[in-house]
Amino acid sequence: MQTPFPFQTDPAQTCFTNDLGVTNIGDPFVLQIAPDEYYMYCTSAPNGFYCWKSNDLIHWGERKMCYVRQPDAWCIDCFWAPEVIAHDGQYYMYYSAKSQAGSMRIGLAISDQPDGPFLDVRNEPFFDFGYAVIDANVFVDDDGAGYLYYVRDCSENKQDYLNMSEIYGVRLSDDLLSVAGDSIKLLTPEQKWEKSPGDTWWNEGPEMIKHDNRYYLTYSANFFASPSYSLGYAVSDAPLGTFVKAQENPLLTSGLRSDVSGTGHHSFTYSPDGSQIWAVYHSHTTPENPGGNRKVNIDRVGFTPDGKLFISGPTTTTQPAPSGVTTTDVTQRFQAHLTDSAPAAGTTANFSLLTDGMFSVSKRHAWLECEIAAEQGTADITLTTEKTLPVCGIALYPGIGCEDTIASVQLCLGGEKVSEQYIADAQAASPLLLYFEPCETDTIEISLSLREGSTAVTLSEISVLSTVTPKNE
Repeated sequence: MQTPFPFQTDPAQTCFTNDLGVTNIGDPFVLQIAPDEYYMYCTSAPNGFYCWKSNDLIHWGERKMCYVRQPDAWCIDCFWAPEVIAHDGQYYMYYSAKSQAGSMRIGLAISDQPDGPFLDVRNEPFFDFGYAVIDANVFVDDDGAGYLYYVRDCSENKQDYLNMSEIYGVRLSDDLLSVAGDSIKLLTPEQKWEKSPGDTWWNEGPEMIKHDNRYYLTYSANFFASPSYSLGYAVSDAPLGTFVKAQENPLLTSGLRSDVSGTGHHSFTYSPDGSQIWAVYHSHTTPENPGGNRKVNIDRVGFTPDGKLFISGPTTTTQPAPSGVTTTDVTQRFQAHLTDSAPAAGTTANFSLLTDGMFSVSKRHAWLECEIAAEQGTADITLTTEKTLPVCGIALYPGIGCEDTIASVQLCLGGEKVSEQYIADAQAASPLLLYFEPCETDTIEISLSLREGSTAVTLSEISVLSTVTPKNE
């Protein structure tokens, strides 16, 4: 006999939207120093930088001034894009600012605490190659070698009729206190989406991430106050190139959407349990009025089996919280297949897409979706895992443009516990979030009823959420 169970309508802190409460900023960088301790630094003050603290990536405390320009400092204003790394028991902040001579440079300040106060190591720029530079990103490789990625700024880089922002890289000294070698140009605007109208083109905001011994140099392109401000990436087998830009760029963009604008200048960090990568980026606080007022967003990052970098965003709807906050994402421990184990007529589905940890938010990424034919208006999918797990919810991501296809959802856990029917009205957001009391199971049967006239359902992802494992286990 099956036991019925209800869905929870208001699960505390298990989900979030990209309305994190941090606005009037730019260029967010997040440093994680413990599983539940994050610090965020942003372009945020006329005379230095504020920082914010969080234990879950989604709730940020009151801002605190962590770096203040000193009266006799080498820099005067334009304090942009701070990034902080932990090194030798201290915290190193690399930042951009305008020098007394009126040219942009990169500075270095150090603190014993992640929230400051940060003090300049020397009363001079970190380096001076004789041209304007901004947007420092420091990457320390697995062998301990440090590299600095920076931007030769368009304010002092004119090529023919164009002002160009281009990305360079240089090796750092072992103590990360100086450059140690010649700089190398790594990226210049060349793809069609990067060539904004006008006489200025940008490749800026570099951020390095390494995956499977390959180096992914991510960056922003176009004007920061424009809706077209977006992210791209390039790949190399070595930290200083040669880098090849991805053909599927842009990596993250608002496109023609009206609910989000100007997605760019990002950093990477990890979920509290370390199982997920997240991109932290800014977008315009009011999409209908793009400009310098920007807010913080976070979205999931992943890599496809063939090595493509992917960001599941930009999202503006409710999403499951980062794994390890109040729930743990155990999706990749499950396999998906049709309940009757036989493909329905007309089904063109790669079921591994449903539990690969990535979901599509754009027609450009329709290859992340699978279409399942519905028999008599229903589609039944089963998720199975080898080990019984205490699951507490699922998130169903319909394919782009198919959000109103699903009329209702019902779950059966382990063949014994059956849920009430979840009714998805025409205004239901993507994903459909279905939470319930934790239940030990190795099987989740999902029955989807489709709206009249629909003969198939397109899904992008089914996320499975479990209760958080106590830290002492």
